[in-house]
Amino acid sequence: MKARAYDEDGRLLADARRPTPTKSLPHGGAEYAADALEEAAFGTAREVVARAGPPKAIGIASMAESGFLLGDRGEALAPAIAWFDGRTAPQAGRWRGRMAPRELFSRTGLHITPLFSACKLEWLRENSPGLFARARGWLGMSEYLAFMMTGERATEPSLAGRTMLYGLRENEWDEKLCGLAGVPSGLLPPVRAAGTVLGGLTPEAARRLSAPAGTPVVLAGHDHICGAFGAGATAPGEVVDSMGTAEASLLTLTDPPLDGPGYDLGLPVGRHVLPGSYYVAATLPRSGGLVEQLKRLLEGTDDDLARWTREAAGLSPGGGGVCLPPSDEEPGADGLLLCALGNGGRPGHLLRAVLEGLTLEMNHDLTRAITVSGTRPSRITLVGGGAQSGLWARLKADASGLPVRVVSDPECVARGAALLAGVGVGVFSGTGSVPAPDYEAALDPSGEHAEYARLYAEIHEPLRARLGRLDMSGLG
Repeated sequence: MKARAYDEDGRLLADARRPTPTKSLPHGGAEYAADALEEAAFGTAREVVARAGPPKAIGIASMAESGFLLGDRGEALAPAIAWFDGRTAPQAGRWRGRMAPRELFSRTGLHITPLFSACKLEWLRENSPGLFARARGWLGMSEYLAFMMTGERATEPSLAGRTMLYGLRENEWDEKLCGLAGVPSGLLPPVRAAGTVLGGLTPEAARRLSAPAGTPVVLAGHDHICGAFGAGATAPGEVVDSMGTAEASLLTLTDPPLDGPGYDLGLPVGRHVLPGSYYVAATLPRSGGLVEQLKRLLEGTDDDLARWTREAAGLSPGGGGVCLPPSDEEPGADGLLLCALGNGGRPGHLLRAVLEGLTLEMNHDLTRAITVSGTRPSRITLVGGGAQSGLWARLKADASGLPVRVVSDPECVARGAALLAGVGVGVFSGTGSVPAPDYEAALDPSGEHAEYARLYAEIHEPLRARLGRLDMSGLG
């Protein structure tokens, strides 16, 4: 959980962070307790206010899909099911018999997986019918925190679009989908534009934050989408690769590809935080997370990882071996499959294989999305912790054949949320007038593009086709 304060020129003033309080469960899933989440979020923000002074506005961005059922007094009735928790697989399976997947995609921009809020709500209705009957509302992570700060309930399009209950073109809840899910549409909050002021801090919230009562609070949106906005890459056809524990490469569009070719991509489409804009996303559920998994597996430290990175940088394309990472949105797809190793088998070889596998898988999906959308990106903007790896950035440039630039601020999600808060209160005249971030020098492709295209076409793609969709959730 990260809180950051920025000035009107987009300069960082203060920063604080805490681990997201998460309860792991025996089946491999996880939950978030509302009180623990709230306390951690308020405490992190309070640290920043103490160092930076009273804010002019507060913007909130978060993960999507997870949320809380609320009772009569606005209290959370049960813990939130983590976005990656796979317990909702049976509920997702039933959707395939309720509506043709192509029709569902044409309405929502989504393909059926257990991730989405509709499946979590249905699980709660079936497994906690008493609680579900008492529920008077449903709010996602940032929506809940905004409610705790202001007493107002609302969502915005980039978050609503990850519920599988929201009509993408109509920009409203889809009554037919709500009916099929058994979710009363009145349970869902109103949809407001990203950057809309929901209300001011209540006296109680102001006390807890040590900030003035009435400070405007803005619901910014989905974390990856806010990160793209914070990265300053907002024009149609721009590509932003958000490289965190999970990874999302977002292509900004003005017209969503909800037709047959868009469906055949197998990639999610959603509303951007920018007015009138959409995105198509190539996603990896485990990206930086696989690098951390490898470090734990080898019992390495950050210094060890730096040494392995230097070893990996000295290898040629494919010289470390072949890694096929999980490439879909299925919860539990967190295994790591190493199909072959290069000569020597040192940690640097393993790291090179992991980074190349992640890069080639992402590049394959992104290339298909670019082709279907008819766009011609001139570069890729990298944000997040993974973007700070010079080797990984080099692989991105070589695999795509496009220049890459890295945003100097590694926390573009918080930056985007703060800038949207500034738009909401009039500090900036609109989303097009916010200050751009600082970028590191552009990194041009080195000439290995053809070799990486061959490596994917002749080795990675045939291996994935041969092995099929293995259940890797039991591998560590």
